[in-house]
Amino acid sequence: MRKLYRCLFLLSALVLAGGMWSCSDDDDETESVVITQTSTDEASEVYATSATFKLATMGVESFAYQVVEGADATAPAGEVIYAEAQENNTIISAEDGDNEVTVYGLEGNKTYTVFFALKKGAEYIVKSQTITTPAYTRLITIIDTKPYSIKVHIEVPESTYYKFTFGRRDMYQAQKDQFGMTDGDYVSYGELYKGSKTISLVDGEYLEENPEPNVDMPIQVLPGYPYVILVAECDADGNVLCEYDYGGGGDDWDLMKTTRSATAPLTDGYTDKCSDEGVTFNGKYAKQYLYGGSTLIESKIAIETTKITERTATFTIVPDEDVVTYVVNAMPLEEYEYYVTLCGERGMPTFMLTGSEMYTGSQIMSTNPDALPFEKGGKYKLIVIGTYSEDYSIQSMQTIDFTPFESTKPAAKLEITPKEDPDGSPWMVWFNIKASDKNCSYIKYLMNYMKEWYPMLNSGTDKEQLMKSYGNYVTEAEIIDAINSNEGYDIGFTSWEHMESMIMVAAFNEDEKMSVYEGNSTSLAEKNKERVESSLFNDLKGDWTATCQAQWQDYAGDYDQKISFKITLDGKPEQGPSSVSAMAPEDYNALFDYFKNSAMNNGQTETEATAYAKTKVSELFDEYKSEAVRYADKYRGQNRLVGLGFDAAHEYKNSWDLFCDLDYSAYDTEELFYDYGPKFFLEVSKDENGKDKIELNADQSRVAPLSAWQAYEINFLGYNSANFNNAPLGRFPVTISEDKNTITIGGLEADGVLCYPSPAYYVMANYYTFVSQITSPITLTRGWTGVKENGTSAVKATNLAADSSKKGNTNRKGNRFMRTSLPWTKDGVLPLMPETTIKSASLKEKIQKKAAEVHAKMSKK
Repeated sequence: MRKLYRCLFLLSALVLAGGMWSCSDDDDETESVVITQTSTDEASEVYATSATFKLATMGVESFAYQVVEGADATAPAGEVIYAEAQENNTIISAEDGDNEVTVYGLEGNKTYTVFFALKKGAEYIVKSQTITTPAYTRLITIIDTKPYSIKVHIEVPESTYYKFTFGRRDMYQAQKDQFGMTDGDYVSYGELYKGSKTISLVDGEYLEENPEPNVDMPIQVLPGYPYVILVAECDADGNVLCEYDYGGGGDDWDLMKTTRSATAPLTDGYTDKCSDEGVTFNGKYAKQYLYGGSTLIESKIAIETTKITERTATFTIVPDEDVVTYVVNAMPLEEYEYYVTLCGERGMPTFMLTGSEMYTGSQIMSTNPDALPFEKGGKYKLIVIGTYSEDYSIQSMQTIDFTPFESTKPAAKLEITPKEDPDGSPWMVWFNIKASDKNCSYIKYLMNYMKEWYPMLNSGTDKEQLMKSYGNYVTEAEIIDAINSNEGYDIGFTSWEHMESMIMVAAFNEDEKMSVYEGNSTSLAEKNKERVESSLFNDLKGDWTATCQAQWQDYAGDYDQKISFKITLDGKPEQGPSSVSAMAPEDYNALFDYFKNSAMNNGQTETEATAYAKTKVSELFDEYKSEAVRYADKYRGQNRLVGLGFDAAHEYKNSWDLFCDLDYSAYDTEELFYDYGPKFFLEVSKDENGKDKIELNADQSRVAPLSAWQAYEINFLGYNSANFNNAPLGRFPVTISEDKNTITIGGLEADGVLCYPSPAYYVMANYYTFVSQITSPITLTRGWTGVKENGTSAVKATNLAADSSKKGNTNRKGNRFMRTSLPWTKDGVLPLMPETTIKSASLKEKIQKKAAEVHAKMSKK
């Protein structure tokens, strides 16, 4: 639709102002129009580009005009002038008396004929005036600004070379702020010209004659957007004639630390004085701030402040029928003032329009307390921008100041108590939440294992800030009513068995005053399965040689080859030494010194610290032995054998290795038996005929992972060569030869192919990366020779392969790290807060990011 606004004649806008007039003494209506040129723009703010006329009219309804270059132009018919003006919406209403009109879009030192067509009833009266514009007196003169194009003239002697640059004003200032760029630096990246030149800047086109891909950027011209033009004299090679003096210098001098002075106020956006500190231009220099062509009108959007609380402000916004679209934003007052320094008040409408969500029709909108957290006593701005044409060139802007409300009502108090799973499941953890004063309007919650909470809270992280930044809303009326009841509301989360969790809940009263509460609950321990009796539990124990075809990547390249490595099948994890005194001296001494030094750093004397360290090591050792025995019983209780080591994942560390490793950190001793590995589990059961059945159990919600002591938790996923995004998991089939000397781990079928268990980790939620991709059955042959196939191991690849592997996703059931932020109810996941929110995320970060991208491209030139 842009073409409707590209004027067919040389002017781009009409500015009307009041004037004086006098009637003819003899009331001779035959001379109903008298046109007088009242001024050229020698003394006006914009030079050589406009002229003002006074039209003394009588009985004229309206008029239009057309500008033709030259003094002897043939007058067009009045109907033609009128028809073109009507198409471009530039017809001007007339009043009896003086009508003053300014014609824009002229060029300096030229002669024009301006034809006026005046409509008087059915008659068109055509009058003309010939004018000569003065010569350009400025280095930069803006001739014309249209919604998507700008015409500018540079006036210099014909022998003068100069650099010319045009860009967004916010990007220009952001690069000065972030990278210490001066006008000298900025203009040096511009285009080299010689002599006076009129330049057309058209949206989507390039300033360069032969633009370089991925370096040169197309021109952006948007209606009303703030821009800057810089021109500086240079030599024939493009070296800008300027000097830098930042003082002193020295070895530690850093350009980024220099102080730039603020740009001096510009009466009409033009200056020929550089205000950057330490920069002197030795030739011609000028800077011009300007805006894309647009019209700012009085807003036709009604705004009512509906409600303001401690956390949100709600407004009712009703546009009238003339409004095409509108955007709404809210921000702190100081942030708004910062954008005004970047864009000027006139540039704010399009600046806010760019990248914002647009609305039509009436809306009830609230600020988002997560994106715009209120500070008590803070001052904030609501900004509403309206557009009134499809090309956004007709705009309005309204701002409303507001401050948060401070509640005097009682806070909503919560009681949080632990609950057992109603079905006795060890894979759920439950809490009861009750508002004792029954005044809770809604809640936010955070839930996680204590092992995840512990390091965060001990680091001094503010609980209220955590809740503001990451909390999940619950506003469903049925749930809030239950919280406000005598019984309270039971809320459950998926969990690992026998795991302590903490829920943090923020309660909000009617005025949204927030109070944060905590509650702990522990899931039930996993019960033993029905015991399976089988000789396999003893017959399969021992060392085995695992062989498979694997693919992986590392710094040296891509691999696809047969690998072999050692696997030990056992019924228990590493039990450790028989007593503290049986520990290896280096292990004991390392642990002892660690706890002794920690105690002394916390203020204990050496004697106290020595006693503490001795007791602490002994206590932890006893805990380890207890957990080692418990897990041995647990493995048998679940009818499982554990496979120790899986070289295609990474190096193996057993639970005792982790106990002695000072670089490894655990919440409690039990965690060692979850984290150690790589390990996997073969589970024995009976088929329908009562015969032994064995499977590799990779159910991530019920079985510990291969390992979790490195940066990521490693699990088995079926590598799908036909569809990377569909990686099956669960139970992989296992077959055993009659002589029990060969074990074969098979694949799960998906998309017509067999998918073999391959080590992988989740980079986020449901996105995973394979450490290595196993493309054949995994064969275990009894015994270990100590020789790896081709002398090759996939171990070296594990830390590097992850960076270059493909990524995919799967609808897995989750594990202890991934499920605790998702609540469970009988009807499914609790709803998040439904609301239409005002977009109030800071634009400053976006500007700085974009400025960095622009800066990087400029540096390539």
